Amino acid sequence: MPADATEPVVIPPELWRRPGTLAALRDRDIGQLFRLIRQHTGFSQTRIGIAVNLSQGKISEIMKGAVQVTSFDVIERIADGLDMPDPARLALGLAPRGLPAAISQPQYTPTSPPSDQPASRAGLPTRYLTSLTSASSHSVISGLRHVLTGHIQAEAIMGPLLLISAVQGQVPVVGQLCQVTRGADRVEALNFASELLEFCGWLHQDLGDFLHATMWTNKALDYAMEVGDQRVISYILMRKSIIATESGDHGHGLGLANTALANSAALTPRLRAVILRTRATANAHLGEATDSDRDSEMALVEATAGMAQSESDRAPYCTPAYIAMEIGATRVLLGQATAAIPIFEASRSQWPESSQARDHVLFLTRMATAYAIAGEREHACAVTEDALSRMQALRSSRVTAQLTALRAHLARWTADRSVADLLTRLDILSECFSLPAPQPQGDR
Repeated sequence: MPADATEPVVIPPELWRRPGTLAALRDRDIGQLFRLIRQHTGFSQTRIGIAVNLSQGKISEIMKGAVQVTSFDVIERIADGLDMPDPARLALGLAPRGLPAAISQPQYTPTSPPSDQPASRAGLPTRYLTSLTSASSHSVISGLRHVLTGHIQAEAIMGPLLLISAVQGQVPVVGQLCQVTRGADRVEALNFASELLEFCGWLHQDLGDFLHATMWTNKALDYAMEVGDQRVISYILMRKSIIATESGDHGHGLGLANTALANSAALTPRLRAVILRTRATANAHLGEATDSDRDSEMALVEATAGMAQSESDRAPYCTPAYIAMEIGATRVLLGQATAAIPIFEASRSQWPESSQARDHVLFLTRMATAYAIAGEREHACAVTEDALSRMQALRSSRVTAQLTALRAHLARWTADRSVADLLTRLDILSECFSLPAPQPQGDR
């Protein structure tokens, strides 16, 4: 063994900030991470292995791609052994070391599968869980529904980071209620369980954790299937479609959207609209411009009709302005940034000032990206300034990913002093966000 094999592995800070390293972290490609470390530092496989408590042979297999690292415990051990800084840990899907204990517990970095069994480890006394009965279910669900409504409103303003632990902590309670209730009370419990777990899946998706987003959304679908409500089933299938598409599995995303629309006559206009826009996005990623445009046009028609619908559903956010944002994004994906600009501009005045802050900021960053791609510097910078002024407490990996794409297109004008200043502020903001953003797909 070389004399220096047991010396600590010290990774240069700049290596963690390299695009290739960040891409490997976001993909949880540990083999590529080890290859980059060896390439840029010269550390041997033995030295890396000692640092992360793995054998030299195992390091070699991982670097060759013969073994994939999927165990959360091993990934966390690697992060600790390499002394990863917090931005790198977050890109890998781990909690930062500096977070308060209440946030950095396992329920924040969801390593445990969703469970219907009483679990004191989830932070709830077993005695309380086992005392829940069918008679108490209605009042408990009513209270939790008020809490969930507040969480949904707060998340639209500030993102998922500070909410995910609290939301996931309610899962054992709802699971227990689903076990002990019967009849109409059980249907109510199952409906609420599907809503809570679907929201939990969304929180993980907006943190860029597609693996656990899928896990929670699948469980939500299980509850919905038991109830048999076609509208809820279609909505959750739509959510699964978005997760698949954003994680890069575009064909699967398209297939799930088609399944969600299989019984479209049973859906509300808003539900049809939100599923159609999901299918339009999947088609855009697949390069199917004609199909994407068709779905986009139909989605806008349905969203407009949805403004007058009296029936409630899970897509109250699906307004014509929201659909216009998505249409603009699909046009950019298809390489039609110039065509996207008037679509963005037409819906700009329709966005509310206070609610859905994340979607509003996402809309503005997408619009600024379209202007930048089209070469319209002044408009791109003006819209970027508007987006920056609205971010405040918002933390969202989807916004972070769009900021990354926007910065890449603004960089062509770095010689301009005002643009250089804007880029500096974008960099500072992205550092503050420090969320595991999914790899940008095209120019979203």
